[in-house]
Amino acid sequence: MGEPLVLERIVEASRKLFARKGFHATGMRDIAKLAQVSIGSLYHYFRSKDELFLAVVRRAFEERLAQARELMRQGLPGPEILRHVLDLHFAGFAAEPEAAQLLGRVWAPEDPALWKKLSALVDEYAQAIAAILQEAQASGAIRPVHPLLAAYALLGMAGAVTLRAAGKDPVAQEFREKGAQELAELAWHALRP
Repeated sequence: MGEPLVLERIVEASRKLFARKGFHATGMRDIAKLAQVSIGSLYHYFRSKDELFLAVVRRAFEERLAQARELMRQGLPGPEILRHVLDLHFAGFAAEPEAAQLLGRVWAPEDPALWKKLSALVDEYAQAIAAILQEAQASGAIRPVHPLLAAYALLGMAGAVTLRAAGKDPVAQEFREKGAQELAELAWHALRP
């Protein structure tokens, strides 16, 4: 079995378990069992549960950035890019409700020590969003803004709604269904030229 396949199985198993059970309740042995790898193999690829959680979150962030960049390459207008990225974000929750729980854990981590590592990853993500906003600003697609501040504002809005959408009550269900459209409209009103 190739190394990329083993890594994929480990990260996917981790994503499912962290979303379903939470960070503290998920053990490395649980992950190894679900990924169908030995505990030694798991530790060969990831030295700690923190490192594995960060890999899962990094993948989620990178997928969303890739989606945004692809939409920009297609030349879509700003409002459509925002709506599409947010649609994809929230569509994942409908297909797999645990996805909202996982991303909700990024904005409200169970482990304070993990927050320090997560905040560095969030900062990296915000920097990438800021670069996208700078491109949009240069092309006249959005009004002049402080790109990094705007990136954090967008992340904060999406994070708060994602955290609330992770619940199991009617409001959470409504947020999962309407979150993309409402957030896109709010964001576009703040960014439009």
